[in-house]
Amino acid sequence: MRYEYTYRNTPGDYWKFRMENYYRNWTALVSIVFTLSILALIIAKWNATNGLGKALMVIFLLVFPLFQPLYIYLISIRDAQALQVDTTLSFDETGMEIKVQKHLQRIAWKSFVPDEKGGGMAINRKSMLVVVPDQVHAYLIPNRVFESDAKKKELFDFMTDQLHKAGK
Repeated sequence: MRYEYTYRNTPGDYWKFRMENYYRNWTALVSIVFTLSILALIIAKWNATNGLGKALMVIFLLVFPLFQPLYIYLISIRDAQALQVDTTLSFDETGMEIKVQKHLQRIAWKSFVPDEKGGGMAINRKSMLVVVPDQVHAYLIPNRVFESDAKKKELFDFMTDQLHKAGK
């Protein structure tokens, strides 16, 4: 069986990946507590605060729900612009193949770095599949690349099966 996908990641793909990573982490709890604390401060002290204090409270309130996602999107634009060509990812029984222009790299399933549970590094997210062959690289395959959710699940099942066979 061979699976092959040619695509180019968009700023939205990178943004979704980063935001999902952020909100799966303990730092999301910090941002939620901070935002709720500032909201409580605004409710309690709004009438007793001058104009500068009110402006600062509103700015602090918007740090995590507005400024941080906007900043992450700006970084995502930069990352998407860095890749001006399509990427082709291929998967078969021997491993994964990455092709960008004339550069071709092959990574055997046994060369994948295992996750902490001993499984392979194929991650099925709601908006994409994430393939992590080592601790430096991650390949994002957005849902728009697949014909259907069934095709996405089929590839994910294939990858996890191959990684388990390779002992990852």
